[in-house]
Amino acid sequence: MLEKTRRHRERLGSAGSGLDLFAADEAAGLPVTISHGPYAEQLPVANMTVAEIRGRFRDRFDIDPRCQALLDGEEVGDEIAVRPGQHLLFVRRAGEKGAGGRP
Repeated sequence: MLEKTRRHRERLGSAGSGLDLFAADEAAGLPVTISHGPYAEQLPVANMTVAEIRGRFRDRFDIDPRCQALLDGEEVGDEIAVRPGQHLLFVRRAGEKGAGGRP
């Protein structure tokens, strides 16, 4: 069930009181979708950096430290903070296996 109920204090207020119930950022409550390979979950990790997420969920998602992070389809570095509602994907590019072993 995805319905949200209004808090009691939001229902209060007289006409013209200046309270705008719908002015709040709607994305603030959205989780971040994290995926790597066959693993994908929606988690409350908004405002964490890619490095923090990579370290915290390394075992849970089997994330290789050399995987490239894609945030909403764009390559990003580990210092980027993830906002609510975004999709963070960790990928290992094809053809990278064993790269760097030979000069």
